[in-house]
Amino acid sequence: MRKNVTGAVLQLALLVIGIPVVYLLAFPFGLTARSLLPPLGLLAGLVVAGVMVKRTEQPVSGPLTGWLVFGVCLALAALL
Repeated sequence: MRKNVTGAVLQLALLVIGIPVVYLLAFPFGLTARSLLPPLGLLAGLVVAGVMVKRTEQPVSGPLTGWLVFGVCLALAALL
């Protein structure tokens, strides 16, 4: 039960933190490849987290993987 709550909190935190970060990083630049990476990363992170939660026995691993995907997309956007 505790792992389920932790996983749900991490998933919610990905949304609560990810959406403002996407607005701050992506939309001031207009539609470019760089500006599309953060929103696509957030979407991919949420999808990957949902798939991982359903396929594994550890509900925390899904949201952590979603955070990893989102972070990688943010890093790529910063590098570009």
